[in-house]
Parts: sequence; C-alpha cells; structure tokens
Amino acid sequence: MNTKSKPFIVSVTSGKGGVGKTFITTNLAATLARQGKKVLVADCDLGLANIDIMLGINPELNLKDVVFGNMHLRDVIIPTKGGFDLIPASSGVREMAQLLFEKIQIIKDMLLDIEGYDLILLDTGAGIAEVVLQFNLLANQNIVVINKELTSLTDAYAMVKVMYQVFGRQSFSIIANNVPDEKNGLSIFKNIDSISRRFLGFPLNYLGHVLQDEAVGKSVLKQEIAVMSFPRSRIANNFSQISRAVLDLKKA
Repeated sequence: MNTKSKPFIVSVTSGKGGVGKTFITTNLAATLARQGKKVLVADCDLGLANIDIMLGINPELNLKDVVFGNMHLRDVIIPTKGGFDLIPASSGVREMAQLLFEKIQIIKDMLLDIEGYDLILLDTGAGIAEVVLQFNLLANQNIVVINKELTSLTDAYAMVKVMYQVFGRQSFSIIANNVPDEKNGLSIFKNIDSISRRFLGFPLNYLGHVLQDEAVGKSVLKQEIAVMSFPRSRIANNFSQISRAVLDLKKA
C-alpha cells in the first residue's frame, strides 16, 4: 500500500486502571475516522483486552495468534463500526500478560512496519510494568488519561517520572476524563502540570477534557461508541476538540 509517510503513533495510557482509557481510545479513533483520517487501534492491554468487548465483536484472531502463532499483525486487523481498524488482543491469557521482552519487541517491530494509516492509537495497560512502558516508548506521543481521583494523579505522575528518568521522555499530553465541567478539568491538569514543572523541570501538554455525561454509561452498556450514538452530545464536542489537538501534535 502506497503511503507518503509512516503513521503517527499515539499511546493512550494511565497511571492506574479504571480511568476510562479504552473509552477515550475508541471515541477518539471514531472521531478521527469521521474527520477522514485512516486510523488503526491496537489493543495493547495484552492480558486484559477489552476493546472487542466494548465494541460487541468476537474476533477470530488476535495478538495471541501473532505472538504464539505464525501470523503477522496485518493478518489480525479487522474493521469496526467506528470507522477505524482494530488489532484485537486476548483476555485472561496469562502468557500474554507476562510476555518476554523479545515477544514484545516482535509486536513493536510489526507495528512500525504497518503502512497505509494516518494514525495508530495504542490502547495500553495501566501503570509502569515493562510491557506498558515498552508500548509507550514506541509511540511518537504519549497521552496520559487522568480523572479527579487523587490516585489517578499520583499514579500518572509516577508514570511520567519513570518515562523521563529512565528513558528521557519529556513530552506528555494529558486528557482529563469524566469531569463535571471545563474548569474542573483544567484544575486537575494544572495540579499535575505544576508538579511536573517543579520536580521534573518540564511542562505537560493539555489536550482537553471529557465531561461527565449520561451518554457514556448508555453507550458502554449497549456496546456502542458514544460519539456515534450521540453525535450532538457534549462529549462528542469534547472529542472533536481533542482530535484537533491530536492532529496538531501530528503536524508539530
């Protein structure tokens, strides 16, 4: 497939679980696809995959077939109702959750080899386990999802700190998820940004916020994508703004 440039790789990650990473990833991917971008999402939460569950699909093949079979990543890519393509992972497979570095590297090399997309979104696991850090290192840009919980902020800062001190990363973008209003989202961003400036010596980049909305719970229960089911909702507008900010990162 002919392409002028390599895809822009973005990881969507968090310090702790339960902050809405996968919701952010799928809705951002669908929003970018609606804007005419060719998007590939890779479920990189290898042992606890859930994008396929969120989308209500049951893939025949997944990353396990790549790691322990003879498949290439291209062989397991499937289209989704969100207008983006997906590399599904496996859930509840212990071997996938404890992959050796060499196996992780195989996946990373194959991701770098994929062409024909504008963006690749990596939906990583949470925390600072080696497999999470490796996928974050692969990305051109790291998006860290936070919410108003204190542990979300402290764990997100811990991740940024490790990525900086061990690997020299100094560019991180933040999305504040599930916030009551714009002011609250900006406030919790400023908390983590001021800590980063003070103790690590560099600022963080604010991509925007996603408001609390009934559309979130409804879409998750129905295994739908909120921005598609509720295109006129506040969160659809939030994701439009975030997608523009992501594309600005791509241009930079």
